[in-house]
Amino acid sequence: MHPNIKGVAAALGLALLLAACQTQTAPRPDGGPGGGLGPQPTAESGTVAGFVVNANAGEGVPGSAVAAYEAGTDNLLGTTSTASDGSFSLDVAAGAVDLRFEKEGYAGSQVLNLRLDEEGVTRIAVIQREAFNPDWPTTPPQVTLGKVADGNVYEAAFGFIPYDVTVSPAAPLTTDLIYAALGKTPGSGFITGYRELFVSTNATGDRFLDPLRYAAAGPTTFQVVAYDTNGNRTQLFRYVEVSVPFINDVDLVPPELRSVMAVTLNKQIGFFSVQPQAAPAGANLYVDLAWLPKMDFSHVPNDAPYGYRVYRSFDGDDFELIGTVAGSTTFYTDASPLLAPGRTVHYRVTAFVGELESPPSNVLVTTPLDVFDVRLTGPGDGAVGVPVAPTFTWEASTTLSGYHYYAGAVWDTLTGENAWFASPASPMLVNRTSWTWNEDGAYSNTPLETLQRGRSYEWQLIEAYALDDPVHPTAVSIAADGLGLWFPFGVASTDHFTFTTAP
Repeated sequence: MHPNIKGVAAALGLALLLAACQTQTAPRPDGGPGGGLGPQPTAESGTVAGFVVNANAGEGVPGSAVAAYEAGTDNLLGTTSTASDGSFSLDVAAGAVDLRFEKEGYAGSQVLNLRLDEEGVTRIAVIQREAFNPDWPTTPPQVTLGKVADGNVYEAAFGFIPYDVTVSPAAPLTTDLIYAALGKTPGSGFITGYRELFVSTNATGDRFLDPLRYAAAGPTTFQVVAYDTNGNRTQLFRYVEVSVPFINDVDLVPPELRSVMAVTLNKQIGFFSVQPQAAPAGANLYVDLAWLPKMDFSHVPNDAPYGYRVYRSFDGDDFELIGTVAGSTTFYTDASPLLAPGRTVHYRVTAFVGELESPPSNVLVTTPLDVFDVRLTGPGDGAVGVPVAPTFTWEASTTLSGYHYYAGAVWDTLTGENAWFASPASPMLVNRTSWTWNEDGAYSNTPLETLQRGRSYEWQLIEAYALDDPVHPTAVSIAADGLGLWFPFGVASTDHFTFTTAP
């Protein structure tokens, strides 16, 4: 993308146009060892199930071999393989298990010391990346967690949990990333929320983790995730308890859930039906939530919440806790593999202090949109003899809603100057698939009234997205987001065409 394009965007005021309907991009702490996978039919004790995905909010990994072992041993309990959507289910003896995932061309992934629910299904989302180099070792790194053991009890009021992590990758690999966190599944990318992060080191040394940052209370997990330089992954669980003093003189007020926004990206960022499934192939799918805190100031300071709990439902009746965030946080990102295009999802939030929890907030609903792409049709790539007032055309792969928005730009490859397809008064082309240069007269009586003769230009659509509602959107599908209006790191357009005007 041309370096001046953000300046052009500011001039056109496009960010202001969308400010009212954007949801703040949010971190995503998961609600425990199940990763917030949502309500599912119960099964016999000793069942572990979930998804293997290639990235947070990413697509499923089919055909990955799954093996379950008694935790800390080589006692094989059962094997299976992931289905076409990356899902798996395995009946094993109750207790704690180690899970190992292998697939040709992919890095190895393992989950250690996952404690199984004796009364139902234990659910987990596992990341298994494509190997950076399939010829390198695909053995997950060994991870040692010091100072934290199953059954440890910590006082939140003291503020610090001591730990140290040592990672030993298979030679000649080195450690890429180490994450440590409470009550969530750490991972790569903006959607994973707060966690302790260590880069390019095999050992963290003596460290301390503050449970208040995670709103940890009661039984929870201390989790470590390590990646090596080939993408091999190890996730380690320890089951601990955080004690928070019980406060009985509190009048908690439910927060106001202000917005939910389902975001579908048509190009996967590897950071993030009725049947559960992962995001569409080659895409990302997640839901951003934001809420407004409420307090009864007659009871200050005790009414300030210790944290917030986020609940999700797919039927509008049965809500399940999927995440807990600190009281200073007012946003959350749900990147569960259970989210799917066309599958309606409901959310609500509560505030809590100690063992007290507020009534639930209002409920907001979204139905994620499917993936679509936009391809340029004219002037074609490499076209010559193009008129100095060309007509630009494109076509969408599918129509998702009645509200498709487009914006394009042209760069003079000689001078680097750029110009948009639309005027400042109308920064988006709505449900359009063509635009003739200066058709609105925005560039009349300027050097840009026409393009220069015999000059080479580049053009692309820098914005292409669909909304479910133009005024109060709850879902967006993004084919291109060169300005980062919806996704903070941008989504590149599929086509970048060059052409030369007539001499």
